[in-house]
Amino acid sequence: MSGSADRRAQERIAVTAGTNCQYALRAVEDLGAVRVRDISLNGIGLLTAKKVEVGATLVIDLQNEAHGFSRVMLLRVAHVTAVNGGFLVGGEFAAPLTYQEFTSLVM
Repeated sequence: MSGSADRRAQERIAVTAGTNCQYALRAVEDLGAVRVRDISLNGIGLLTAKKVEVGATLVIDLQNEAHGFSRVMLLRVAHVTAVNGGFLVGGEFAAPLTYQEFTSLVM
């Protein structure tokens, strides 16, 4: 997002190596494997191979097996940016993570 103002309500922090997203899907299409780029209590940045539309709602399964964390969440897509080999998808959770859930993903 170089050259554009950061509009996030909270700063995102890089995740640990064990944090992953098993899937992200629209109600009608599976996006396949995605990678978590960064996360906050209220939102997430995902790297996807397929483009999604701004305003779409995704169902994502966040996991960190080392910390025993798994949660399926709804995500409203706020921006989509083409990056080398795919797309950076940023969005806001329908319900925020708790602090405990958040720390399971970043510490």
